[in-house]
Amino acid sequence: MTDAVFAALGQAIDAVGSGDFYASMTQYLRHCLDYDNVIVIAFAGTSIPDVLYKRIYGPDVFRYIADQYLPAAYLLDPIYHFHLRRGKAGLYRLLDVAPDQFRRSRYYKWYYGRIGITDEISVVLPIGDDTTLTISMGKDGSSGQVFSQKAEDLLRLHEPVIMSLLRAHAGAAGAPGTATTQSRSIAERLIEAMHIHRDVRLSPRQADVALLILQGHSSPSIGLRLGVSPQTVKVFRKQLYAKCAISSQAELFALMMPILSRIGSVTDEPRGSKR
Repeated sequence: MTDAVFAALGQAIDAVGSGDFYASMTQYLRHCLDYDNVIVIAFAGTSIPDVLYKRIYGPDVFRYIADQYLPAAYLLDPIYHFHLRRGKAGLYRLLDVAPDQFRRSRYYKWYYGRIGITDEISVVLPIGDDTTLTISMGKDGSSGQVFSQKAEDLLRLHEPVIMSLLRAHAGAAGAPGTATTQSRSIAERLIEAMHIHRDVRLSPRQADVALLILQGHSSPSIGLRLGVSPQTVKVFRKQLYAKCAISSQAELFALMMPILSRIGSVTDEPRGSKR
């Protein structure tokens, strides 16, 4: 390691347990990986994610965080669902944890396509039973690049140190995130909200299929998730589209995003309430 890397690492160690930790930690990481932007997010259960730190060195790729990601878009985000699955600690490229047709999904085009992130590598650290700390480092359109395999391999050499620092800070400062979580699944809340606000009664399977389509899963991938054949998935999709009076993924996205905004930005919506 160079003198600059050692100096940045020393500052990160000194900042453990303090309010300056993530600023120092992300500076150390930038010496390990030449990123254009970085964001630290804590996921706690099914609560709204908690943005702990962010910084950009180019275009503002985080301009939609407050009005689009936190109200609803996180519900379809691959890292959020990796957290819900309690994925193992490690370094992951976005596409490592994303559905098989993520780049072709309406969600990807609507959110990632507009913010201009071209590549992303995340540090993922589960903490306790229901919290996950993530540090996502991105490349944007200004550099016109993705992270090379060599750059990723060099970052991985630092992985034991990165994880030790994050665990030390969590132990000293307390686990990040909020304590209040949803008592019901996303699918259950979607079923209720569609009934209340669109007068559409989805079955549990139809709600599951709708969410998996929106996340970017193909029919075979949905089948694996639900334990059914791709042909059965196509039947569920056809029933879903008929019930919602739509005929495309674009229409499904346009119908569902306002509903996801309702269920994603509240702690728990009382049954039978209408907004």
